[in-house]
Amino acid sequence: MDFYERLREICKEKGTTVTSMLSKLGISTGSTGNWKKGQLPKGDILIKIADYLNTSIDYILLGEYRSDVNKDERKLVELYRITPERAKYKVICDMERIVQEEIQKFSAE
Repeated sequence: MDFYERLREICKEKGTTVTSMLSKLGISTGSTGNWKKGQLPKGDILIKIADYLNTSIDYILLGEYRSDVNKDERKLVELYRITPERAKYKVICDMERIVQEEIQKFSAE
């Protein structure tokens, strides 16, 4: 999958389109023709797109994350990000409680 196809797919997952996203970011949609032909946007544009889509540049370019964060950790972050704001504090408190309980279990063994 090339850059433009991946970008379209990510936009679809986020409930938007490439054109709509670029308009909201104040970026000319004229560049998409070049992207469809295989050209890549400049770095500053990639940063804006990644920030808007709440993803990483490496994921947009390569379709994979290049970091020390593993798949399970990414899943936790994704779940947290889609949690309604009013529930995020509860999620953090519950997670802290679970971690402390597990630490105590292991130290008691």
